[in-house]
Amino acid sequence: MKTRLLKTTVLSVFFISLVSTSYSQNIKEVNSISVENNQFTAVNISPDNKYVIGGFQDGDIVTFEIMTGKKIYEVKRHNNDIHSLSFNKKGNYFVSAGQDRAAVVWSILSGKQLKTFYGGDAVWTAEFTPDGKNLATGGTDQVISVWELVSGKRYRTFWGHKNRVYDLKISPDGKFLISVSGDHTMKKWDISKQLRINSVNAHANDVTSVAISSNQNFIVTGSKDNTVKIWDFDTFDNIALLRGHQWWINKVDISPDNKYIASASDDNTVIIWDIETRENIKTLEFESPVSDLAFSRDGKYLVTCDEHKIRIFSTGFPSISD
Repeated sequence: MKTRLLKTTVLSVFFISLVSTSYSQNIKEVNSISVENNQFTAVNISPDNKYVIGGFQDGDIVTFEIMTGKKIYEVKRHNNDIHSLSFNKKGNYFVSAGQDRAAVVWSILSGKQLKTFYGGDAVWTAEFTPDGKNLATGGTDQVISVWELVSGKRYRTFWGHKNRVYDLKISPDGKFLISVSGDHTMKKWDISKQLRINSVNAHANDVTSVAISSNQNFIVTGSKDNTVKIWDFDTFDNIALLRGHQWWINKVDISPDNKYIASASDDNTVIIWDIETRENIKTLEFESPVSDLAFSRDGKYLVTCDEHKIRIFSTGFPSISD
């Protein structure tokens, strides 16, 4: 019986390895968008896969057609670094978080500015709740705010971090907020109760990025300690430590099928990790530090930005429908 179980386990691992190898071979660059007179700091892809949005060091935001690279429109509201770009679930709005203390909500179709929210200092991260009614922001002032999108009023405020809030994500069920900080911690908050319910010293250096799996089973973090970690969503137990980057990590994301992680680093690489085997299945090389990346909503694409280029990759992963 034990022998049969061992054989089954070995065959399962072998099969997973073959599948991962197949997918890694299918990851191909299908387009790139280059600029010479400005520097990309943030990127994201619209939920319908039509547009890629780039944020720049001087505060500009430009929307491009994903496959042609054609500029659709350029907007200017921020006057300094764009730290993050994020879409609402329906894909009709996006929010930009800026060094100039502002989080701005825009119409994706027209580029019209719809609402502006101000933090006490630079805003590093902004995310819509799944129902689209609220917006969460965090930044250098160490405070996390949840705003009512229509009224513009502050709905909830969370204190507890002792350094910059680099990133935050809202759980798929809309009940919890996960935040990471320069104080090396990751924290979980109950939004409706305005209560911190968990905290862990997650890394040995600043925790720069966080992502939540679509099934709400696990969390992924990236850090300036050059590592990626996987955590149990409920208990905050550390499930895995992934080493491979040679310099700090700027962004992590999880594929919609919860099988792969992408991590972007100042070492000029993006690594694709297999969550099941904990293996690096693909390393993508760049000409400069990679500041941001995102999987498309269906998992079909991965978009990245380094200093002067947005690159669009076809993943070869099975597509996931909402």
